Amino acid sequence: MNWKKLVQIALVGTNRSKIPGEMMLELKALGIEEEDPARLVMKAATTFSMMRKAGIQPPDFIGDLPVPTQKAPTNICGKRAVQYLNMILKRNDLPILAEFLITLEKYHKSLPPESLPLIFDQAAKNPVIWQSLQPALGDRGHWLMQQHPQWSALNYLPVAEDWEHGNTKQRTAYLRHLRSVEPAAARALLEATWPQESTTTKKEFLGSLRVGLSAADDPFLSTHLADKQKSIREATATLLSLIPTSSFNQRMLSRLKELIGLKKSGKKHSLKISLPLGVDDTMIRDGIKASAQLYRSGNKASQLAQMINRLPPGHWTELTGLKASELIPLFEKNEYAYLLINAVTDAAVHHQNQHWSQIILKTWLAKKEDKFWQDFAPLSLIPVVDRPVYNQLALSGFKNIKYLPAENTPLDFLLQRGIQDWDADLSVTFFGRLKTWLKSEEATHWGDWHIRKILNIAGLKTPAHLYPEISRNWPEHLPVWGGWEREVSGTLTTLELRYKMEKALKEG
Repeated sequence: MNWKKLVQIALVGTNRSKIPGEMMLELKALGIEEEDPARLVMKAATTFSMMRKAGIQPPDFIGDLPVPTQKAPTNICGKRAVQYLNMILKRNDLPILAEFLITLEKYHKSLPPESLPLIFDQAAKNPVIWQSLQPALGDRGHWLMQQHPQWSALNYLPVAEDWEHGNTKQRTAYLRHLRSVEPAAARALLEATWPQESTTTKKEFLGSLRVGLSAADDPFLSTHLADKQKSIREATATLLSLIPTSSFNQRMLSRLKELIGLKKSGKKHSLKISLPLGVDDTMIRDGIKASAQLYRSGNKASQLAQMINRLPPGHWTELTGLKASELIPLFEKNEYAYLLINAVTDAAVHHQNQHWSQIILKTWLAKKEDKFWQDFAPLSLIPVVDRPVYNQLALSGFKNIKYLPAENTPLDFLLQRGIQDWDADLSVTFFGRLKTWLKSEEATHWGDWHIRKILNIAGLKTPAHLYPEISRNWPEHLPVWGGWEREVSGTLTTLELRYKMEKALKEG
């Protein structure tokens, strides 16, 4: 019986919806018959509720049993580690579960067989868990996966039949898989069927070209810049902009060379910016919109911005002969400063450019008191930088403050928005400053919600081995502690669990 459909009919009302004939037959087979539809629904709900409590006897299995996996030596994690794993699963704490799986692989341990079903269920819902789970799966885990349709889909390898007979999702999965091993063959498949595909399917297929994207894709993509469908034109332009040497980027670069120049006055430099005179057919074909208004600018300035925010930032050296660290000060002094910084920031995010992201974030931290940088918050750059750069930037933010970051300052944003794990220096500095502040006369037992949020994040980002050091010397004797005990204790509980978990996995 379809319980969801039954509930839907009950909510809408039998006077507004009909009970499907198929459901009527199913109810009749169970001995449920009523002329009044409302009474029939109520009786069906009552019966089905009782059936759910009593359980349903599964049908007899018909077929061959799966071939068992061969026994192999395994290094199953110890009893203590299993206890922590069960605790994590009971709490449904996905970030710590992902860390458990990574740590498991680090110490060359395998999962206990009885825990696999629960973890597979979590992996089916969360890609991060599946990514962390894969290295920790032994032969037994791979065997068990194949016995459940939902689990086996996690490790399903697309085959050629999916392309011929599958739905859009299956065909896209096959195309993405083929791109990872034979990019040219995948592109040839796409070219062969392109005219017959729907716009929605074409857009899905174009997304798969991000895998293995290269200059070899330029000719195919360039032919679709003039597609009659806007979504296809935009997707194509985006892909071409991600190929550094594409003809698309070369056209953008050529246009910018006519509009941006370097003016020298002795040893000093400045940028000379000219605005486009208008938008020609080639510019429209490349996706430049004549009437767009970006970054608080007019139409012509926005046309310039559209050339900049898709161009790989590394091309600025070719434009000016200067490095990123030399260009940012010139951007600040230019009359189009806000446009330039915003457009280059968007370009750095679009191309995941680590170097430009670092320079812009470093300048933002150093000049947080300047009005221009107070109006500009490059939050989208924070996830782009890697862990060493992130920790270096965050640690530098503590140098010129007495205790902790004020709300909505660069350091506050860095600590709250960063996806990277904290290094020991950053962790010790943050917790040390918090302890010192709580012991000072400036501490309050209320407010400072941004610090409480950072504290919660710190429990997951701090290296677990620092727990013994960080758990000491909290001012529990002071009146202010009453306002912070809950948040600090919660963070220490998380850190302690991670510490004991890793210790148990290490010792086995």
